[in-house]
Amino acid sequence: MAERSKTKEKILRTALGLFNNEGESAVSSVDIASVIGISPGNLYYHYKGKDEIIVELFADFEEEIRQVLSSPVREPLKIEDNWVYLYIIFEEIFDFRFFYKNQSELIDRIPALRNRFARILSLKEQTALALLSTLESQGHLKFDDGERDALAGRIAQHFTFWLQYHDLRHGTSPPKSLIDQGVFMTLIQITPYWTHGKGYAELLKDFVSEKG
Repeated sequence: MAERSKTKEKILRTALGLFNNEGESAVSSVDIASVIGISPGNLYYHYKGKDEIIVELFADFEEEIRQVLSSPVREPLKIEDNWVYLYIIFEEIFDFRFFYKNQSELIDRIPALRNRFARILSLKEQTALALLSTLESQGHLKFDDGERDALAGRIAQHFTFWLQYHDLRHGTSPPKSLIDQGVFMTLIQITPYWTHGKGYAELLKDFVSEKG
């Protein structure tokens, strides 16, 4: 990615904070300029409207989430690394959460984002499948025909709609609590396929407690 000017970087960081905390639809280009302390004309010189800012923020998110999601596809994770790895995924999503809270409206307004969102969703499913396949090959999980692929799809959906569900069901929560719940609800979906006495989620929670 091309190096940005300090002003462009400040515009993007300010916009991201406002979109995440205030809601993208409630924030205008004028609001962003006002918070930074520059004129709307100065902001327009760098970005011709709010949608250009959103597209560039999506490029940042896309680059970061692809790096994270590709890790277990390239190389299997140890079982004790799964909890931390899932936490990193949810943390990355939380850092760009306005994309997930306002997906339909953003895609309708900026059609170029549709295929890019779809490719990330496909990579989420590949990542979930890689994690499950590794655990299955190590003898920790057992699936009947079709169950592994179906579970990978459900986990990818959970990554994608977790924030919307939580907002509707529980409202605002502290970030760490919110991310912990996202990770735990991922692991609890895997527990029924665990081959040992203790459930997968409980095993990893115990491991994290011991390390902490």
